[in-house]
Amino acid sequence: MTYNVNGVLPDSLSAGFDDGTNLLLSGPAMSGKRALLLELLARGDADGEGSVLVTSRDPADEVLAEYEDALGGDPGFLRLVDCVSTQSGSATDGDRVRYVSSPGDLTGMGIEFSEVASIASQQGVDRLRVGFDSLSPLLMYVDIERLFRFLHVFTSQIQTQGWLGIFSVDPESHDDQTMNTISQLFDGVVDLRITDGGEREVRVRGITDTPTDWVTLE
Repeated sequence: MTYNVNGVLPDSLSAGFDDGTNLLLSGPAMSGKRALLLELLARGDADGEGSVLVTSRDPADEVLAEYEDALGGDPGFLRLVDCVSTQSGSATDGDRVRYVSSPGDLTGMGIEFSEVASIASQQGVDRLRVGFDSLSPLLMYVDIERLFRFLHVFTSQIQTQGWLGIFSVDPESHDDQTMNTISQLFDGVVDLRITDGGEREVRVRGITDTPTDWVTLE
């Protein structure tokens, strides 16, 4: 089976991704990575799929509002793991949100994600789209070796369960060696860029035999 992305990514790039696929969504600041990430997650709602979103940059309520905008309504199954609000003192428990102490608390993140996945299973949601926005703040807290081990377990769980994982990163915030190390864990990369004329362009690497051409993202 596949997770449909038609209507989000241009048809010439991909209409869907196989079960168990992990993608790295790579693009500089202000390239609209989170908007694309949320659209890719929300696309599954119409097919009865659930979404889980780990946020390490902005509070859950902000990201939830953007998700609902992308969906154009109330979500079906959606859970968020918020890694920032506890530090700012703005964490308020709700049905949809679980909190982790900081973006450096990888153990807490793993525990909460497993708990959320269990809740999805209990509610009969066996197809999940998992979003992570973003990996870049984590590297301010932990070294690349520790992050690699964490992501290896995280992406393996997604692969084993037949879910779809989409992890965003800002390549301009990290050196080439760090990006190469992270990229090893993913089945493919969705690259975003802004042209000199201000247009957003996207391409896909790793999923196809050769990288696709850059295509304008409407």
